[in-house]
Amino acid sequence: MVPANLSGATRLVPILAHPVDHVRAPRFYNPAFAAAGLDWCQVPMGVHPDDFAATVAQLARVGNLQGLNLTIPHKAAAHALCVRLGPEARRTGVVNTMRLDADGQWSGESFDGVGFVEAARANGVLRTDGPVMLVGAGGAGTAIAFALAAEGARTIHVVDREPGRAEQLVDALRKAFPGIAADIEARGIGQAGLAINATSLGLHEGDAMPFDAALLRTDAALFDIVAARDTELMAACAARGLKVVGGKPMIDHQIAAQIAFWRGDPPH
Repeated sequence: MVPANLSGATRLVPILAHPVDHVRAPRFYNPAFAAAGLDWCQVPMGVHPDDFAATVAQLARVGNLQGLNLTIPHKAAAHALCVRLGPEARRTGVVNTMRLDADGQWSGESFDGVGFVEAARANGVLRTDGPVMLVGAGGAGTAIAFALAAEGARTIHVVDREPGRAEQLVDALRKAFPGIAADIEARGIGQAGLAINATSLGLHEGDAMPFDAALLRTDAALFDIVAARDTELMAACAARGLKVVGGKPMIDHQIAAQIAFWRGDPPH
């Protein structure tokens, strides 16, 4: 969705991704900008990881740039480019929101965690009193894991297609939250009250499911962070009568915080 009043006065908020064909975020962000009375426009940009740093440097030269939104696979690379980091970015090592400050340096923060927690709470699936199964240890998965631990989750099972990445996240959680029971046990899915798909699987029709819905408890809930479409995993879990939440609420609950960051509002 492109704002009808697009002009030279419009401030740009690109979302950088690779691949980019699945990105539907402007459908959510542009109406939110309009509702806030902002003459801003988000547009997707396909940027290969090898070109990411150079692209960000060039975007810094765009006079009407308001900020950047980052998605797969750029969140860790974005963190490395920021001179100033918000508390969540410092804690998690990932950034999904960047702002160019008056001195020409980038500030970055991660809002995936707060978006997830608030969406899960609003939809009645924020279950931190029992085991949580997190599938996907990338940028979003990392932010979600830290946010859940901060909310009081004491048992988090993490799996990833790259086992080393899951181990790295588990180690970081144990250091940040002494006493947490974090591991890479895939069999933990059978005990989890909340299962989270934080992978890109499901973005496209025909993708393999990240796990078998039949493994979940009958009283479990699924939060699938894919926002572009309702995934096959969501359908399989719904068919079993499980509580299911998709990715759009997560975006909805972080947009306000991102807008404040892009404007440079003082943190609350």
